[in-house]
Amino acid sequence: MFRVRTPRKQGALFGIPPSKGSNWFTKSWAHDTTAVPHTHDVPEDADRSREGYYSVFQVSHLHLVLACLTLRVQLDSYLDRSAGEPINWQERGERSTRLAEVNAASLRDHQYRRAVALLCQHVSNRYYPHTQTDMRTRQVGGGYYSDNWITIDGLDWDWRTEARLWDPKETELLYELTPQKLDHAYRRLAMDQAHCDPMEPWYQLTQFISIHERGKLKGDALRAETIRAGAQMLRLLYVDLYGHELPHPNEVTRTIIRHEPELEAREDPRRHLELVANRFGVNPQPRLSLIVEGKSEEVAVKRIFTEYFGIHPGVCGIEIIALGGVGNATGGKKHDRFRAILRLIDYLHHHQTVAFLILDNENYARRLKEAAKGAKSIHAGRRYVTRTEYIRIWRKSFEFDNFSCTEIAAALTGLAEGGARFTVGEVVGVREAAEPGSALKKLYESKSKGGLKKVELAEVLVDTMMSARSRRRVENRPIVRVLERVERLAVRNHLPTTQLARDAYQESPFLARRR
Repeated sequence: MFRVRTPRKQGALFGIPPSKGSNWFTKSWAHDTTAVPHTHDVPEDADRSREGYYSVFQVSHLHLVLACLTLRVQLDSYLDRSAGEPINWQERGERSTRLAEVNAASLRDHQYRRAVALLCQHVSNRYYPHTQTDMRTRQVGGGYYSDNWITIDGLDWDWRTEARLWDPKETELLYELTPQKLDHAYRRLAMDQAHCDPMEPWYQLTQFISIHERGKLKGDALRAETIRAGAQMLRLLYVDLYGHELPHPNEVTRTIIRHEPELEAREDPRRHLELVANRFGVNPQPRLSLIVEGKSEEVAVKRIFTEYFGIHPGVCGIEIIALGGVGNATGGKKHDRFRAILRLIDYLHHHQTVAFLILDNENYARRLKEAAKGAKSIHAGRRYVTRTEYIRIWRKSFEFDNFSCTEIAAALTGLAEGGARFTVGEVVGVREAAEPGSALKKLYESKSKGGLKKVELAEVLVDTMMSARSRRRVENRPIVRVLERVERLAVRNHLPTTQLARDAYQESPFLARRR
Protein backbone atom coordinates (compact mmCIF):
# COMPACT_ATOMS: atom_id res chain seq x y z
CA MET A 1 0.00 0.00 0.00
CA PHE A 2 2.88 2.34 0.75
CA ARG A 3 6.64 2.22 1.16
CA VAL A 4 8.87 4.18 3.56
CA ARG A 5 12.60 4.91 3.59
CA THR A 6 14.85 5.70 6.51
CA PRO A 7 15.09 9.49 6.92
CA ARG A 8 18.51 11.17 6.77
CA LYS A 9 18.15 12.55 10.25
CA GLN A 10 16.54 10.88 13.24
CA GLY A 11 13.08 12.18 14.01
CA ALA A 12 9.62 11.08 15.04
CA LEU A 13 8.38 7.83 13.58
CA PHE A 14 5.72 7.86 10.89
CA GLY A 15 2.51 7.94 12.92
CA ILE A 16 -0.63 6.22 11.64
CA PRO A 17 -3.05 7.88 11.46
CA PRO A 18 -0.74 10.71 10.28
CA SER A 19 -0.47 13.81 12.42
CA LYS A 20 0.94 17.22 11.56
CA GLY A 21 4.42 16.49 12.82
CA SER A 22 4.70 12.86 11.76
CA ASN A 23 3.30 12.78 8.22
CA TRP A 24 6.13 11.26 6.20
CA PHE A 25 4.19 11.61 2.93
CA THR A 26 4.68 15.41 3.05
CA LYS A 27 8.39 14.89 3.76
CA SER A 28 8.86 12.46 0.83
CA TRP A 29 9.95 9.72 3.23
CA ALA A 30 6.78 7.68 2.44
CA HIS A 31 5.41 6.94 -1.04
CA ASP A 32 1.97 5.79 -2.16
CA THR A 33 2.46 2.59 -4.19
CA THR A 34 -1.14 2.10 -5.33
CA ALA A 35 -0.83 4.07 -8.58
CA VAL A 36 -1.02 2.24 -11.92
CA PRO A 37 1.44 2.35 -13.56
CA HIS A 38 3.74 2.73 -10.56
CA THR A 39 5.80 5.90 -10.21
CA HIS A 40 7.96 4.86 -7.26
CA ASP A 41 11.36 3.19 -7.23
CA VAL A 42 11.37 -0.49 -6.26
CA PRO A 43 14.39 -1.13 -4.01
CA GLU A 44 16.74 -4.05 -4.31
CA ASP A 45 16.09 -7.06 -2.12
CA ALA A 46 19.22 -6.34 -0.08
CA ASP A 47 18.23 -2.73 0.61
CA ARG A 48 17.38 -2.57 4.34
CA SER A 49 16.86 1.20 4.39
CA ARG A 50 13.32 0.85 3.06
CA GLU A 51 10.23 -1.08 4.08
CA GLY A 52 6.96 -1.88 2.32
CA TYR A 53 3.60 -2.14 4.09
CA TYR A 54 0.79 -4.28 2.76
CA SER A 55 -2.86 -4.94 3.47
CA VAL A 56 -4.01 -8.42 4.43
CA PHE A 57 -6.70 -8.01 1.77
CA GLN A 58 -4.01 -8.07 -0.92
CA VAL A 59 -3.57 -11.80 -0.31
CA SER A 60 -6.01 -12.70 -3.11
CA HIS A 61 -4.08 -10.52 -5.59
CA LEU A 62 -0.78 -11.96 -4.34
CA HIS A 63 -2.02 -15.50 -4.90
CA LEU A 64 -3.02 -14.62 -8.47
CA VAL A 65 0.43 -13.14 -9.19
CA LEU A 66 2.23 -16.15 -7.75
CA ALA A 67 0.02 -18.54 -9.71
CA CYS A 68 0.69 -16.71 -12.99
CA LEU A 69 4.46 -16.64 -12.41
CA THR A 70 4.88 -20.20 -11.15
CA LEU A 71 5.78 -22.91 -13.64
CA ARG A 72 4.13 -26.28 -13.00
CA VAL A 73 5.15 -29.34 -14.99
CA GLN A 74 2.89 -32.41 -15.04
CA LEU A 75 5.30 -35.23 -15.80
CA ASP A 76 2.53 -37.79 -16.34
CA SER A 77 1.65 -35.97 -19.60
CA TYR A 78 4.88 -37.37 -21.07
CA LEU A 79 4.14 -41.01 -20.28
CA ASP A 80 2.06 -41.64 -23.43
CA ARG A 81 4.73 -40.49 -25.89
CA SER A 82 6.54 -43.03 -28.02
CA ALA A 83 9.86 -44.32 -26.69
CA GLY A 84 11.95 -42.72 -29.42
CA GLU A 85 10.20 -39.34 -29.49
CA PRO A 86 12.60 -36.64 -28.25
CA ILE A 87 11.55 -33.83 -25.91
CA ASN A 88 12.85 -30.37 -26.70
CA TRP A 89 13.18 -29.07 -23.15
CA GLN A 90 14.87 -25.86 -24.36
CA GLU A 91 11.87 -24.95 -26.52
CA ARG A 92 9.40 -25.75 -23.78
CA GLY A 93 11.37 -23.66 -21.29
CA GLU A 94 11.50 -20.69 -23.65
CA ARG A 95 7.76 -20.98 -24.29
CA SER A 96 7.09 -20.89 -20.56
CA THR A 97 9.40 -17.91 -20.16
CA ARG A 98 7.58 -15.97 -22.87
CA LEU A 99 4.25 -16.77 -21.21
CA ALA A 100 5.60 -15.52 -17.88
CA GLU A 101 6.72 -12.28 -19.51
CA VAL A 102 3.26 -11.74 -20.99
CA ASN A 103 1.64 -12.44 -17.63
CA ALA A 104 4.01 -10.09 -15.83
CA ALA A 105 3.32 -7.31 -18.33
CA SER A 106 -0.43 -7.64 -17.92
CA LEU A 107 -0.22 -7.83 -14.14
CA ARG A 108 1.86 -4.64 -13.85
CA ASP A 109 -0.93 -2.52 -15.30
CA HIS A 110 -3.87 -4.53 -14.02
CA GLN A 111 -6.01 -2.23 -11.88
CA TYR A 112 -8.97 -4.36 -10.84
CA ARG A 113 -7.33 -6.60 -8.23
CA ARG A 114 -5.36 -3.72 -6.76
CA ALA A 115 -8.50 -1.62 -6.51
CA VAL A 116 -10.48 -4.34 -4.72
CA ALA A 117 -7.79 -4.79 -2.07
CA LEU A 118 -7.52 -1.02 -1.62
CA LEU A 119 -11.31 -0.71 -1.34
CA CYS A 120 -11.41 -3.43 1.34
CA GLN A 121 -8.69 -1.67 3.31
CA HIS A 122 -10.47 1.67 2.86
CA VAL A 123 -13.78 0.44 4.35
CA SER A 124 -12.22 -1.79 7.02
CA ASN A 125 -12.49 0.78 9.84
CA ARG A 126 -16.26 0.75 9.33
CA TYR A 127 -17.02 -2.87 8.49
CA TYR A 128 -14.15 -5.11 9.63
CA PRO A 129 -15.47 -5.52 13.22
CA HIS A 130 -18.62 -7.03 11.69
CA THR A 131 -16.47 -9.84 10.29
CA GLN A 132 -14.77 -10.54 13.63
CA THR A 133 -17.66 -12.40 15.15
CA ASP A 134 -18.79 -15.83 16.28
CA MET A 135 -22.37 -14.81 15.41
CA ARG A 136 -23.03 -13.88 19.05
CA THR A 137 -20.20 -11.55 20.01
CA ARG A 138 -18.17 -9.04 18.01
CA GLN A 139 -14.51 -8.12 18.47
CA VAL A 140 -14.13 -4.34 18.41
CA GLY A 141 -11.07 -2.28 19.26
CA GLY A 142 -7.74 -1.05 18.02
CA GLY A 143 -4.22 -2.11 18.94
CA TYR A 144 -0.71 -0.73 19.05
CA TYR A 145 2.21 -1.54 16.73
CA SER A 146 5.67 -0.08 16.27
CA ASP A 147 8.84 -0.89 14.33
CA ASN A 148 11.89 1.05 13.09
CA TRP A 149 9.81 3.23 10.76
CA ILE A 150 6.16 3.51 11.77
CA THR A 151 3.95 3.52 14.81
CA ILE A 152 0.24 2.66 14.76
CA ASP A 153 -1.77 3.81 17.76
CA GLY A 154 -5.33 2.54 17.70
CA LEU A 155 -5.88 2.36 21.46
CA ASP A 156 -7.97 5.54 21.46
CA TRP A 157 -9.82 4.63 18.28
CA ASP A 158 -13.58 4.29 18.78
CA TRP A 159 -15.47 2.16 16.30
CA ARG A 160 -18.88 3.49 17.31
CA THR A 161 -17.77 7.02 16.44
CA GLU A 162 -16.41 5.72 13.14
CA ALA A 163 -19.72 4.03 12.36
CA ARG A 164 -21.75 7.12 13.28
CA LEU A 165 -19.71 9.44 11.05
CA TRP A 166 -19.36 7.01 8.16
CA ASP A 167 -20.78 8.13 4.81
CA PRO A 168 -20.75 5.31 2.22
CA LYS A 169 -21.49 7.81 -0.58
CA GLU A 170 -18.02 9.28 -0.19
CA THR A 171 -16.50 5.87 -0.88
CA GLU A 172 -18.82 5.37 -3.83
CA LEU A 173 -17.64 8.64 -5.39
CA LEU A 174 -13.98 8.07 -4.60
CA TYR A 175 -13.91 4.63 -6.25
CA GLU A 176 -16.50 5.46 -8.94
CA LEU A 177 -18.59 2.53 -7.79
CA THR A 178 -21.76 1.28 -9.43
CA PRO A 179 -24.00 -1.59 -8.32
CA GLN A 180 -22.55 -3.71 -11.12
CA LYS A 181 -18.91 -2.98 -10.20
CA LEU A 182 -19.39 -3.62 -6.49
CA ASP A 183 -21.43 -6.76 -7.13
CA HIS A 184 -18.68 -8.08 -9.42
CA ALA A 185 -15.92 -7.33 -6.90
CA TYR A 186 -17.89 -9.02 -4.13
CA ARG A 187 -18.66 -12.17 -6.10
CA ARG A 188 -15.04 -12.47 -7.26
CA LEU A 189 -13.79 -12.40 -3.66
CA ALA A 190 -16.52 -14.81 -2.56
CA MET A 191 -15.52 -17.29 -5.26
CA ASP A 192 -11.83 -16.93 -4.38
CA GLN A 193 -12.43 -17.80 -0.74
CA ALA A 194 -14.75 -20.70 -1.57
CA HIS A 195 -12.24 -22.26 -3.97
CA CYS A 196 -9.27 -22.07 -1.61
CA ASP A 197 -10.97 -22.87 1.69
CA PRO A 198 -10.33 -26.49 2.78
CA MET A 199 -13.11 -26.12 5.36
CA GLU A 200 -15.66 -24.54 3.03
CA PRO A 201 -18.20 -27.42 3.37
CA TRP A 202 -18.19 -26.87 7.14
CA TYR A 203 -18.48 -23.09 7.07
CA GLN A 204 -21.97 -23.10 8.60
CA LEU A 205 -20.41 -24.59 11.70
CA THR A 206 -17.03 -22.83 11.73
CA GLN A 207 -18.67 -19.39 11.61
CA PHE A 208 -19.73 -20.04 15.22
CA ILE A 209 -16.18 -20.84 16.35
CA SER A 210 -14.55 -18.14 18.50
CA ILE A 211 -12.41 -15.51 16.79
CA HIS A 212 -9.48 -16.46 19.04
CA GLU A 213 -9.54 -20.06 17.80
CA ARG A 214 -10.07 -19.07 14.17
CA GLY A 215 -7.02 -16.84 14.50
CA LYS A 216 -4.91 -20.00 14.81
CA LEU A 217 -5.67 -21.06 11.22
CA LYS A 218 -2.77 -21.47 8.82
CA GLY A 219 -2.19 -21.74 5.08
CA ASP A 220 -5.19 -21.92 2.77
CA ALA A 221 -7.64 -21.87 5.68
CA LEU A 222 -6.22 -18.56 6.93
CA ARG A 223 -6.16 -17.14 3.39
CA ALA A 224 -9.83 -18.07 2.93
CA GLU A 225 -10.75 -16.54 6.29
CA THR A 226 -9.07 -13.26 5.29
CA ILE A 227 -10.66 -13.13 1.83
CA ARG A 228 -14.06 -13.95 3.31
CA ALA A 229 -13.72 -10.97 5.66
CA GLY A 230 -13.07 -8.73 2.64
CA ALA A 231 -16.10 -10.15 0.84
CA GLN A 232 -18.32 -9.64 3.87
CA MET A 233 -17.25 -5.99 4.10
CA LEU A 234 -18.13 -5.35 0.46
CA ARG A 235 -21.47 -7.05 1.06
CA LEU A 236 -22.20 -4.67 3.94
CA LEU A 237 -21.11 -1.69 1.85
CA TYR A 238 -23.51 -2.81 -0.91
CA VAL A 239 -26.39 -2.87 1.58
CA ASP A 240 -25.58 0.62 2.83
CA LEU A 241 -25.29 2.01 -0.70
CA TYR A 242 -28.04 0.23 -2.58
CA GLY A 243 -30.33 -1.23 0.08
CA HIS A 244 -30.11 -4.78 -1.26
CA GLU A 245 -28.45 -7.79 0.37
CA LEU A 246 -26.24 -9.96 -1.83
CA PRO A 247 -26.08 -13.72 -1.20
CA HIS A 248 -23.86 -15.04 1.57
CA PRO A 249 -20.19 -15.43 0.51
CA ASN A 250 -20.38 -19.21 0.84
CA GLU A 251 -23.55 -19.37 -1.27
CA VAL A 252 -22.27 -17.46 -4.30
CA THR A 253 -20.74 -20.49 -6.04
CA ARG A 254 -23.79 -22.73 -5.69
CA THR A 255 -27.47 -22.72 -6.54
CA ILE A 256 -29.58 -22.61 -3.41
CA ILE A 257 -32.92 -24.33 -3.92
CA ARG A 258 -33.84 -24.40 -0.24
CA HIS A 259 -31.91 -22.78 2.59
CA GLU A 260 -30.98 -25.15 5.39
CA PRO A 261 -31.60 -23.93 8.00
CA GLU A 262 -34.18 -21.45 6.79
CA LEU A 263 -33.38 -17.73 6.65
CA GLU A 264 -36.05 -17.04 9.28
CA ALA A 265 -34.34 -19.44 11.70
CA ARG A 266 -30.99 -17.69 11.15
CA GLU A 267 -32.35 -14.47 12.60
CA ASP A 268 -31.93 -16.04 16.07
CA PRO A 269 -28.20 -16.95 16.40
CA ARG A 270 -28.92 -19.44 19.18
CA ARG A 271 -31.55 -21.29 17.15
CA HIS A 272 -29.32 -21.06 14.06
CA LEU A 273 -26.42 -22.67 15.96
CA GLU A 274 -28.71 -25.34 17.38
CA LEU A 275 -29.92 -26.44 13.95
CA VAL A 276 -26.43 -26.33 12.45
CA ALA A 277 -25.00 -28.32 15.37
CA ASN A 278 -27.77 -30.88 14.83
CA ARG A 279 -26.82 -31.17 11.17
CA PHE A 280 -23.16 -31.81 11.97
CA GLY A 281 -23.97 -34.09 14.88
CA VAL A 282 -22.13 -32.06 17.51
CA ASN A 283 -25.03 -30.77 19.58
CA PRO A 284 -24.47 -31.99 23.18
CA GLN A 285 -28.15 -31.48 23.99
CA PRO A 286 -29.56 -34.65 25.64
CA ARG A 287 -31.75 -36.77 23.40
CA LEU A 288 -33.57 -38.02 26.50
CA SER A 289 -33.76 -36.86 30.11
CA LEU A 290 -34.25 -39.79 32.48
CA ILE A 291 -35.79 -38.36 35.65
CA VAL A 292 -35.33 -40.68 38.63
CA GLU A 293 -36.28 -40.32 42.26
CA GLY A 294 -32.91 -39.97 43.95
CA LYS A 295 -29.16 -40.39 43.90
CA SER A 296 -29.33 -44.14 44.55
CA GLU A 297 -31.40 -44.73 41.40
CA GLU A 298 -29.02 -42.50 39.43
CA VAL A 299 -26.02 -44.57 40.57
CA ALA A 300 -27.81 -47.83 39.79
CA VAL A 301 -28.85 -46.69 36.29
CA LYS A 302 -25.32 -45.55 35.40
CA ARG A 303 -23.82 -48.84 36.55
CA ILE A 304 -26.38 -50.91 34.64
CA PHE A 305 -25.64 -48.94 31.49
CA THR A 306 -21.88 -49.26 31.80
CA GLU A 307 -21.77 -52.89 32.98
CA TYR A 308 -24.73 -54.46 31.17
CA PHE A 309 -25.18 -52.30 28.05
CA GLY A 310 -21.44 -51.67 27.86
CA ILE A 311 -21.71 -47.89 27.33
CA HIS A 312 -22.08 -44.74 29.35
CA PRO A 313 -25.64 -43.35 29.08
CA GLY A 314 -24.17 -40.15 27.66
CA VAL A 315 -23.11 -42.08 24.54
CA CYS A 316 -26.81 -42.49 23.74
CA GLY A 317 -27.47 -38.86 24.60
CA ILE A 318 -29.17 -39.76 27.89
CA GLU A 319 -29.09 -37.29 30.76
CA ILE A 320 -30.00 -38.54 34.24
CA ILE A 321 -31.80 -36.13 36.57
CA ALA A 322 -32.19 -37.07 40.25
CA LEU A 323 -35.20 -35.36 41.84
CA GLY A 324 -34.17 -36.00 45.43
CA GLY A 325 -37.45 -37.69 46.38
CA VAL A 326 -40.93 -38.38 45.05
CA GLY A 327 -42.21 -35.32 46.88
CA ASN A 328 -40.22 -33.06 44.58
CA ALA A 329 -42.23 -34.47 41.67
CA THR A 330 -45.67 -34.64 43.25
CA GLY A 331 -45.41 -31.48 45.36
CA GLY A 332 -47.23 -30.73 48.60
CA LYS A 333 -50.07 -28.40 47.61
CA LYS A 334 -53.63 -29.60 47.57
CA HIS A 335 -54.44 -27.87 44.32
CA ASP A 336 -52.60 -28.15 41.02
CA ARG A 337 -49.99 -30.22 42.80
CA PHE A 338 -48.32 -31.65 39.66
CA ARG A 339 -47.89 -28.46 37.63
CA ALA A 340 -44.14 -28.06 38.28
CA ILE A 341 -42.98 -31.49 37.11
CA LEU A 342 -45.39 -31.52 34.16
CA ARG A 343 -44.19 -28.10 33.05
CA LEU A 344 -40.60 -29.37 33.26
CA ILE A 345 -41.54 -32.29 31.01
CA ASP A 346 -43.36 -29.92 28.65
CA TYR A 347 -40.29 -27.66 28.52
CA LEU A 348 -37.98 -30.58 27.75
CA HIS A 349 -40.27 -31.80 24.98
CA HIS A 350 -40.43 -28.29 23.56
CA HIS A 351 -36.62 -28.44 23.29
CA GLN A 352 -36.64 -31.80 21.52
CA THR A 353 -35.57 -33.80 24.57
CA VAL A 354 -37.75 -36.77 25.48
CA ALA A 355 -38.56 -36.86 29.21
CA PHE A 356 -38.91 -40.27 30.89
CA LEU A 357 -39.94 -40.32 34.55
CA ILE A 358 -39.37 -43.24 36.99
CA LEU A 359 -40.83 -42.98 40.52
CA ASP A 360 -41.58 -45.15 43.54
CA ASN A 361 -45.25 -45.72 44.34
CA GLU A 362 -45.37 -43.12 47.11
CA ASN A 363 -46.72 -39.62 47.73
CA TYR A 364 -49.40 -39.45 45.03
CA ALA A 365 -47.13 -40.85 42.30
CA ARG A 366 -50.09 -42.71 40.77
CA ARG A 367 -52.13 -39.53 40.73
CA LEU A 368 -49.27 -37.78 38.95
CA LYS A 369 -49.48 -40.33 36.14
CA GLU A 370 -53.26 -39.88 35.94
CA ALA A 371 -52.89 -36.10 35.85
CA ALA A 372 -50.43 -36.40 32.99
CA LYS A 373 -53.09 -38.00 30.78
CA GLY A 374 -55.01 -34.73 30.46
CA ALA A 375 -52.18 -32.20 30.81
CA LYS A 376 -52.07 -30.01 27.71
CA SER A 377 -48.86 -28.59 26.33
CA ILE A 378 -48.49 -24.82 26.51
CA HIS A 379 -45.86 -24.89 23.71
CA ALA A 380 -47.59 -27.05 21.10
CA GLY A 381 -51.30 -26.50 20.65
CA ARG A 382 -52.07 -29.90 19.12
CA ARG A 383 -50.60 -32.28 21.68
CA TYR A 384 -50.59 -33.13 25.37
CA VAL A 385 -47.54 -32.79 27.59
CA THR A 386 -46.37 -36.39 27.33
CA ARG A 387 -47.31 -40.02 26.81
CA THR A 388 -48.32 -41.95 29.91
CA GLU A 389 -45.94 -44.77 28.99
CA TYR A 390 -43.10 -42.28 29.52
CA ILE A 391 -43.96 -42.26 33.23
CA ARG A 392 -43.05 -45.50 35.01
CA ILE A 393 -44.35 -46.00 38.55
CA TRP A 394 -42.96 -49.04 40.38
CA ARG A 395 -45.58 -51.25 42.00
CA LYS A 396 -43.74 -50.84 45.30
CA SER A 397 -40.34 -49.22 44.91
CA PHE A 398 -37.14 -49.49 42.89
CA GLU A 399 -35.65 -51.95 45.40
CA PHE A 400 -38.67 -54.21 45.89
CA ASP A 401 -39.66 -54.35 42.20
CA ASN A 402 -36.20 -55.31 40.98
CA PHE A 403 -34.71 -57.39 43.80
CA SER A 404 -36.01 -60.24 45.92
CA CYS A 405 -36.47 -59.94 49.65
CA THR A 406 -33.61 -62.43 50.07
CA GLU A 407 -31.27 -60.19 48.05
CA ILE A 408 -32.34 -57.07 49.97
CA ALA A 409 -31.92 -58.80 53.35
CA ALA A 410 -28.42 -59.95 52.41
CA ALA A 411 -27.51 -56.43 51.18
CA LEU A 412 -28.72 -54.85 54.45
CA THR A 413 -26.77 -57.35 56.51
CA GLY A 414 -23.64 -56.61 54.51
CA LEU A 415 -24.05 -52.85 54.99
CA ALA A 416 -24.41 -53.32 58.75
CA GLU A 417 -20.90 -54.87 58.80
CA GLY A 418 -21.73 -57.32 61.56
CA GLY A 419 -23.74 -54.87 63.64
CA ALA A 420 -27.06 -56.48 62.73
CA ARG A 421 -28.54 -59.35 60.77
CA PHE A 422 -31.69 -58.90 58.70
CA THR A 423 -34.04 -61.75 57.92
CA VAL A 424 -36.14 -62.36 54.84
CA GLY A 425 -39.28 -62.23 56.96
CA GLU A 426 -38.46 -58.73 58.18
CA VAL A 427 -37.93 -57.51 54.63
CA VAL A 428 -41.20 -59.16 53.52
CA GLY A 429 -43.01 -57.23 56.24
CA VAL A 430 -41.46 -53.99 55.03
CA ARG A 431 -42.48 -54.71 51.44
CA GLU A 432 -46.14 -54.91 52.48
CA ALA A 433 -46.05 -51.52 54.21
CA ALA A 434 -47.90 -48.54 52.73
CA GLU A 435 -44.60 -46.77 52.01
CA PRO A 436 -41.98 -49.53 51.74
CA GLY A 437 -39.12 -47.10 51.08
CA SER A 438 -39.63 -45.28 54.37
CA ALA A 439 -40.29 -48.54 56.21
CA LEU A 440 -37.00 -49.99 54.95
CA LYS A 441 -35.10 -47.03 56.37
CA LYS A 442 -36.81 -47.37 59.74
CA LEU A 443 -36.05 -51.10 59.90
CA TYR A 444 -32.37 -50.54 59.22
CA GLU A 445 -32.10 -47.68 61.71
CA SER A 446 -33.84 -49.67 64.44
CA LYS A 447 -31.51 -52.68 64.15
CA SER A 448 -28.17 -51.16 63.15
CA LYS A 449 -28.31 -47.94 65.20
CA GLY A 450 -27.29 -45.98 62.09
CA GLY A 451 -28.87 -44.36 59.06
CA LEU A 452 -29.42 -46.32 55.84
CA LYS A 453 -27.17 -45.10 53.03
CA LYS A 454 -29.32 -45.77 49.99
CA VAL A 455 -26.53 -45.11 47.51
CA GLU A 456 -24.39 -47.83 49.09
CA LEU A 457 -27.42 -50.12 49.16
CA ALA A 458 -27.96 -49.53 45.45
CA GLU A 459 -24.31 -50.36 44.77
CA VAL A 460 -24.57 -53.66 46.64
CA LEU A 461 -27.84 -54.59 44.93
CA VAL A 462 -26.38 -53.89 41.47
CA ASP A 463 -23.37 -56.06 42.42
CA THR A 464 -25.86 -58.80 43.24
CA MET A 465 -27.69 -58.32 39.93
CA MET A 466 -24.47 -58.54 37.91
CA SER A 467 -23.11 -61.51 39.85
CA ALA A 468 -22.80 -64.79 37.98
CA ARG A 469 -24.25 -66.52 41.08
CA SER A 470 -27.52 -64.61 40.82
CA ARG A 471 -30.47 -66.93 40.18
CA ARG A 472 -32.29 -64.27 38.20
CA ARG A 473 -31.07 -63.33 34.73
CA VAL A 474 -30.11 -59.68 34.33
CA GLU A 475 -32.35 -59.15 31.31
CA ASN A 476 -35.38 -60.30 33.34
CA ARG A 477 -35.06 -57.49 35.86
CA PRO A 478 -37.76 -54.83 35.30
CA ILE A 479 -35.23 -51.96 35.52
CA VAL A 480 -33.26 -53.46 32.63
CA ARG A 481 -36.35 -53.73 30.44
CA VAL A 482 -37.23 -50.11 31.26
CA LEU A 483 -33.72 -48.93 30.41
CA GLU A 484 -33.79 -50.87 27.13
CA ARG A 485 -36.87 -48.85 26.18
CA VAL A 486 -35.20 -45.63 27.34
CA GLU A 487 -32.19 -46.40 25.15
CA ARG A 488 -34.40 -47.07 22.10
CA LEU A 489 -36.25 -43.79 22.61
CA ALA A 490 -32.99 -41.87 22.91
CA VAL A 491 -31.38 -43.23 19.75
CA ARG A 492 -34.62 -42.73 17.79
CA ASN A 493 -34.80 -39.07 18.78
CA HIS A 494 -33.15 -37.45 15.76
CA LEU A 495 -32.64 -33.74 16.39
CA PRO A 496 -34.01 -31.61 13.50
CA THR A 497 -31.79 -29.60 11.15
CA THR A 498 -34.47 -27.20 9.89
CA GLN A 499 -37.23 -25.17 11.47
CA LEU A 500 -39.77 -26.98 9.29
CA ALA A 501 -38.64 -30.35 10.64
CA ARG A 502 -38.67 -29.02 14.18
CA ASP A 503 -42.25 -27.77 13.86
CA ALA A 504 -43.35 -31.13 12.47
CA TYR A 505 -41.52 -32.92 15.26
CA GLN A 506 -43.32 -30.82 17.88
CA GLU A 507 -46.69 -31.97 16.57
CA SER A 508 -45.67 -35.62 16.20
CA PRO A 509 -46.96 -38.41 18.50
CA PHE A 510 -43.37 -39.34 19.33
CA LEU A 511 -43.24 -36.76 22.11
CA ALA A 512 -46.83 -36.93 23.34
CA ARG A 513 -50.35 -37.94 22.46
CA ARG A 514 -52.11 -35.69 20.00
CA ARG A 515 -55.14 -33.72 21.10
